[in-house]
Amino acid sequence: MKYAVPFLTLAVWIVAAAAAGLAGCGRSGPAEANVHGSVAFDGKPLEKGTITFLPSDGKGPTAGGEIKDGQYSFRVPPGPKRIEVRSPKTKAVVQRKVQEGPQSPAVSDELIPAIYNRQSTLRKEVQLPETRIDLDLKPAPLGARR
Repeated sequence: MKYAVPFLTLAVWIVAAAAAGLAGCGRSGPAEANVHGSVAFDGKPLEKGTITFLPSDGKGPTAGGEIKDGQYSFRVPPGPKRIEVRSPKTKAVVQRKVQEGPQSPAVSDELIPAIYNRQSTLRKEVQLPETRIDLDLKPAPLGARR
């Protein structure tokens, strides 16, 4: 019986180490997929902007990130999503609007048409563990409301 105490101590340490190791194996919170892809506007990579994934049913968390040189990558909860893309117009266009004066027709500071952001028709399914979504956005037809 002279080995009973050291054996018991060793067994306690092994169980404690195993429990600590298992505690770090899981993620807390809902599962998320790595979502990445490219965004082009008028046939060219979108220089800068933001992309947001909203639950199609309006329930649950949204996720979004930055578009840089036509590329994006971040984590998104899985499921059907409505996608919004935004990008500011270049300062030259905004500056021209300021110089034209207050009587000029209203011009949005948004480069991307509303059908891709506040009135987005973009719908995609995000699946675990990874989803690639490439978007090729078109300019609004002449005379269309932005």
